[in-house]
Amino acid sequence: MIEDMAEQIENIINKMAGSDSTATTGTGERNERDQKFFCDAKGQDSLNEFIDTEKPKLVALVGFADYGKSTFIGSLYQLLIEKFSYRGYRFIDSETYVGFERRVFLRRVNNEDTSDTKRNILGESDVLHFKLCSDKGKYHEILVSDKAGETYSKYTSSDEEITKDIVLANADLVVFFVDAEEDSRSLAAHNLIAEKYESLLTRLKAQKKIIEGTPYVIVFTKADKVATEERKRKLADRKEKMCAVFCTNIGVAPDQVYEVNSKALDDEQLNQVFDRIIQPREKGEEPKNLDWVKMEIENEL
Repeated sequence: MIEDMAEQIENIINKMAGSDSTATTGTGERNERDQKFFCDAKGQDSLNEFIDTEKPKLVALVGFADYGKSTFIGSLYQLLIEKFSYRGYRFIDSETYVGFERRVFLRRVNNEDTSDTKRNILGESDVLHFKLCSDKGKYHEILVSDKAGETYSKYTSSDEEITKDIVLANADLVVFFVDAEEDSRSLAAHNLIAEKYESLLTRLKAQKKIIEGTPYVIVFTKADKVATEERKRKLADRKEKMCAVFCTNIGVAPDQVYEVNSKALDDEQLNQVFDRIIQPREKGEEPKNLDWVKMEIENEL
């Protein structure tokens, strides 16, 4: 019933904007015309529109379907709007409020306080925007890419799809997600996750979408659902094996590995990841005229 209500509300928003959310392609992909309502997530071709005086920090969330990416970013948004100051920063503005609100709607109306989150649709716009101000009065902007998990599944078998990705090659931080609940089940389940990531990372590196020196972390979501001691022992062992997959295929170990419960806003490791995301971008050599992705976009046209 809650899902029906969410769908009805989204249809109303879309119709007010002159689009119909029920129109999708035969593969379940959302048509481009469905993404034109005000303040929704942006497409990667809009990245340059966020530039003011400097390049914003770009964070890529990478993971397969149901790995908890949207629940994760929805929790960060919720914390930022609830607290006057969070980890030393205040949430000033966003050009993608609707994109955030669509991700947290089900959580807010669900009386059971579950992590229900509207899942992204394949092809749906994915770039979310934060404008933050430090307690010392310094402003900076964060862009977060929250692509549908099916997008990364397509990447495991299609170099053509990967070449269209502009975000990863320009990211200042990459956050990889693993479903801890699934990974701590059978060995076959673990091996499937490892194989999918090995295929994804191999293709990303071959297409130069993983840039040497770009920091990355691994987040094991749904850690609260790994309840028994046996499952916890399995997860500890499989975390090491999964990290080895990343290290082998990327060439360096992750900066940090976290286990989080994304629906618990007071989860300390979750807040540690958020702290890493909202920190200002480290200063480096800025692209000429601050035109940080335009040439790559033009090359795709």
